[in-house]
Amino acid sequence: MNNETIPFEESLFINQNAKYILSILNEDVRSSSWLLTNGIHKIGRLNDKEIILDDVTVSRNHAYISVDDDMLLITDEGSTNGIFVNGELTKETQLFSGTRLQIGKYFLIISSVDAS
Repeated sequence: MNNETIPFEESLFINQNAKYILSILNEDVRSSSWLLTNGIHKIGRLNDKEIILDDVTVSRNHAYISVDDDMLLITDEGSTNGIFVNGELTKETQLFSGTRLQIGKYFLIISSVDAS
């Protein structure tokens, strides 16, 4: 498998009501993206998480992203290595399209979905 992200089908956005996309930027990791709809999106190493980042640098219950229309917030759940947002360590902060995250060894970016 290559490191290129496969484009989402347009119908997927309509059906999922996606507001944002969270994508991995690491070159050495297979590309992954997650649609972020309104609600809570749990991040961690455990299989019961929506966003699974499988590496020892990621806590089992690392963080969560909450989406409420145009409001996007990330909250650390007491992780060992923390969350870096645009290079700054944070416990909780608002996210915007273009925001870069580091969770463990993973580098990610938030992109908004054009609703037009």
